[in-house]
Amino acid sequence: MTYYFAAFCPVPEGGYAISFPDFPEVASEGKDLAEAMDMAADALKISLEEYVRAGRPIPDPSPIEKAKAVTEAENAELGFIPAGSVLYPLIASPAVDRTPVKVTISLPKNVLESLDQKARLAGLTRSGYIASMAG
Repeated sequence: MTYYFAAFCPVPEGGYAISFPDFPEVASEGKDLAEAMDMAADALKISLEEYVRAGRPIPDPSPIEKAKAVTEAENAELGFIPAGSVLYPLIASPAVDRTPVKVTISLPKNVLESLDQKARLAGLTRSGYIASMAG
């Protein structure tokens, strides 16, 4: 199992702003520590699913020193001053199986030609286009 550091930054109104130094697009919040843990796990799961759908490489987990440095830099850039000590819990990532599986399907020739044309227009292979439609 893989674990990623989340950054739980206390906010003045109470609760925590949640971010993941290894996933800059992920942000969430929780009204207390228990809710923040649940929200962080859910946010990480959704982000990983999106990475897989998009065919993006999944980042390796950063060590704590890097996670802290990234969080401090992001907070400074935003002008955000946490209302207390930032917590860095490890959040377990769900298993993501990216193993390709070969399948055989039968389609009418005109449907296959249409599928291939749409894949080309999208800049994808036939398999990539079908996978993007499933996501």
